Parts: sequence; C-alpha cells; structure tokens
Amino acid sequence: MRCVSCSGQFVTIRGNLKLWDKILGYFIVADTEYEECEMCGEKLYSPGTIQAIEKAEDLRKNKLLLKKPLEEFILATEVAQILNCSRQAVHKHKRIRRGFIHFVNHNDKIYYLKESVELYKETGDGRIQLSAPKPKQISNVINFAKHLRKKHYKIETECFIDAGSDSPCLTEENKPKKDILEELMKG
Repeated sequence: MRCVSCSGQFVTIRGNLKLWDKILGYFIVADTEYEECEMCGEKLYSPGTIQAIEKAEDLRKNKLLLKKPLEEFILATEVAQILNCSRQAVHKHKRIRRGFIHFVNHNDKIYYLKESVELYKETGDGRIQLSAPKPKQISNVINFAKHLRKKHYKIETECFIDAGSDSPCLTEENKPKKDILEELMKG
C-alpha cells in the first residue's frame, strides 16, 4: 500500500507502539500490529489495534488519576451541587460518561476530579492535562531528520530539545558534513 502523503510504501510492524496524548502524555500499547510508512512515518491502525489503543488510554488515565490524593476528588452529590443538577443526571450525562470530566471508579464508587468538574462548569470541557507537557519539538531538526532519512542515514525519528542537548539524534558514523548540517539548521 502507498502512503497518500509522500507516496512511500507501508510496512507492517509488530511490537510496542509509543503514542502521545495531550492529556495523558506518552503511553505504550504493548505487542500490537500496525502499518507505518517507510518515508514519512505515517501510521495506519486496524480496528483491533484501535481497541488496544483505547484500552491502553483507559489504563494510563486511571493510573494517573489514582496517583492524585483523595482530597482532590469529590462524589456525585457534590458534583451535582456544583453543576446545579441531580445526582442521577450526573451519572447519566453523556458528556461526563465520555470523559469530559475526569473520574475514576474505585471500590465500587465513582470519584470525580474536583478541578475537572469546575473547569467543565466554566467551559463545558473538564479535560485537564494529567501528565507533564510534551518536550518542545523543533521543526528544523525534524525537517533535517526527514532529509537524512531520504538520504538513507540512520537517525532516530523523534528528536527533542532537552536541557542537556540541542543537536539532532545522530551517531558519529552517520553525521553528514558540517556545512550541510549548518545550512539545513539555518532553514
């Protein structure tokens, strides 16, 4: 199969899939199968893989919520008071059940994250970021990485600026000439 974006060829990959979500941060879907373009890295997922991704998202969300102290959570009666509705309406509300307010089911009780409830009341969307923000990605480094991939250099696909490093993820034997590197970094 050909990629729509770059006309590259898709290959089947079996293994761990590392994904980023703006609310959950990085999470891994273990032992799954997906298609990836050799040129641009575009990914295609089967319905079974999508179910595995959703399950991994739920596990990651529950793990992050269970790390928070109990004082940050409230029960449905308090949520109902904040949202000016009944307790039953809280439990049956479609947007709340779909995750627009973060909640966790613990010991057969549903606990709602108070900060999420208050944000939902103000904006209609209580999804707050539960993990650390994604490291800043620099487009010149990524464009340089794509250029090198086309030239068949070995390079890691994700390069981020870290406190200790500001160079692309190259190994010594793969580095191109310095003048090419400087020219591409200038943009």
